[in-house]
Amino acid sequence: MKSKPPKYLYNDRIHNKKTGVNFEEALTFHNIELHWHDFFELEIVIDGKAEHILNGKKMEMSRGSFYFLRLTDFHKINPDPCVHILNIKLEESKFSQSILNISSKIDNSTVFKLNEEDLVAVEKLFRLCIAENSLFDPDSKYINHLVDCILIKTVNQLDSAPPPSRPREDTPLQSAISYIDMHFRESPTLSQVSKIAHYNTSHFSSSFHKAMGMTYSEYLNMLKLSYAKELLLSTDLKITDICYECGFTSTSNFLR
Repeated sequence: MKSKPPKYLYNDRIHNKKTGVNFEEALTFHNIELHWHDFFELEIVIDGKAEHILNGKKMEMSRGSFYFLRLTDFHKINPDPCVHILNIKLEESKFSQSILNISSKIDNSTVFKLNEEDLVAVEKLFRLCIAENSLFDPDSKYINHLVDCILIKTVNQLDSAPPPSRPREDTPLQSAISYIDMHFRESPTLSQVSKIAHYNTSHFSSSFHKAMGMTYSEYLNMLKLSYAKELLLSTDLKITDICYECGFTSTSNFLR
């Protein structure tokens, strides 16, 4: 039986607009229904167990398990019977380039796990973040540095190189491709993405085709169709809703 349609959570869940980041510690006993966000999210399990369903794939979570959710990921959590989680929500406008570079390394089809030493270190960093972020006038630079340390301990330690078809280094082209991967539902134009790479449109188009083996529009449509397939298999969203959620402007373009 398929689950309910995803509930979109907007970034008003990030309460501290100065730092652009929110920290929460939660002991959860109830199921968290299928949803997605327009912010990035890192969650780390420090106690208990849960079934985590990410992009339609079921994974078992326990102490040390963590996941990093991007703008296109949708998930739900079923505690067994409860799970203790550290949660960090990151606003893209504050951490855009850093997060885009990190997100391109992640393969969310598997469960990631911290060893005990790194888990203890991350928990200490997290509590420093909570203490600073709760102040009337928190130090944004200090919090950014603490978050960077947490990301290094978690996401950056993953040895998951980009697929061979993609640029393997942090180049302007890679940054642009990472942006497309996160924002394909918004149908960014070739001109808009070229500016991210600081290339003129013609040079970016030829460089993209050489690196990816397909045109920009072909890659954009491939991402949309792949996402549509995930939503079709994992949710009860109507075809029309899936069409627009994936960035197609009409159902005729989607079904063609």
